[in-house]
Amino acid sequence: MAKPRIFVSSTFYDLRTVRDDLDRFIRSMGFEPVRHERGHISYGKDDKPEIYAYREIEFCDILVCIIGGRFGSASAEGPYSITQKELKSAIERGKQVYVFVEESVQYEHRYYLANKSVPGLKYTSVDNIKIHEFLEEIYSLPRNNPIFPFAVSGDITAMLSEQWAGLFQRLLSEHSIKSQTVLVDELQRSLQTVGQLVQFLTEEKGKGDKAIQEILFANHPAFEDLRQKLKNRYRIYFTNLEELDEWLVAAKSFEEDPFVLDDDFREWVRQIPYQGKIETQTLMVNKSIFDENGRLLPMTAGNWKDEWIQVKRSIRKMPENTKTKDDDDIPF
Repeated sequence: MAKPRIFVSSTFYDLRTVRDDLDRFIRSMGFEPVRHERGHISYGKDDKPEIYAYREIEFCDILVCIIGGRFGSASAEGPYSITQKELKSAIERGKQVYVFVEESVQYEHRYYLANKSVPGLKYTSVDNIKIHEFLEEIYSLPRNNPIFPFAVSGDITAMLSEQWAGLFQRLLSEHSIKSQTVLVDELQRSLQTVGQLVQFLTEEKGKGDKAIQEILFANHPAFEDLRQKLKNRYRIYFTNLEELDEWLVAAKSFEEDPFVLDDDFREWVRQIPYQGKIETQTLMVNKSIFDENGRLLPMTAGNWKDEWIQVKRSIRKMPENTKTKDDDDIPF
C-alpha cells in the first residue's frame, strides 16, 4: 500500500534531535519520512547533491520545514541556503508545506521587521540576517502556507497531528459531497447545451422551435442517466417510449413488467444468473418524461430529476436443480 512521503527539511547539526523525533512521529503515523542523512535521497554523479534533494521533493506529498537560528549550507542556486531552497522548491511545485520557526527566531523577526532599515544592527537568535530576510519572503507569499512557532520537538508533532487529522477529515467531507460534483458536471453540460442553442439559432434562425428541440434531444439528460444506471458503455438515444422498449428488449434482455403497482412508472425486468445466484434488475422509468402519445419530452439537465429513472437490484440463491450455461458469468 502506498504511503504518504514526508520530506523533512532543516539544517542538520543544530536540529538533529528534532529531526529524529519527527522521524519517529512520521513512522508512527504510518507515513514515510524522507531525510538526506538516512539515505532516502538517490544521488547521482551528474549534478550537485542539493539538486537531487530538490528533485526528490517532486516525489513527496508533504514538506515539513524547520527553521532555526543557523543559516546552514549556502545553495549554489542563488542567495539562499539549501534548506530555504528546498522550501521554495516545494512551494513552486504546489506541495503541501508546513513551516515551523523556532520561538526565539520568530520573536526576533518582529524586531527585525521594525528595524531592518537601521544599519549596523546585530541579531542574537540567528547567525545570518538572511534567515530574517527569507522569513519575510515566506510571510509575503500570495499562497497561504501554515507557519507555526515551536520551542521543543513535541510542539511540532502535536501540531502536525492536528493538521493531518484535519486533512483526513476534509478528505472525508469532500468524498461525502461528491454528489455536488455530479451536479456541477450536469450544470456544465447544460451550459454547453445553451451555448449550442445560441450558436445554432444565430446561424439557422429560420428553423425556430424545431432547431431548439433537435439540440435539446441531442443532449437529453435521460440518455446519460440511463447509460450510467445500466452501466452501458455506449451512448443511448431514443425519441419515444416505443423505441426505448425495443432497445431494452432486443439489446439488454429486459421484459416489461405488466403487473406494475405504481401508476407513475413503466417497469422492465431482467434476471441474470451467475455463480449459483440470480440477480434481478428492475428498471423504472417515470411516465412524466413522455407526452400522452409516448414521445420523449425535451428538457435540460437543470430540469431533470434523478428519481425519474431508477434501477433496483436484488440477489437470491439459485435453486439447486437449476442449470444454466451462464452459471459462471459475471453480471453486467
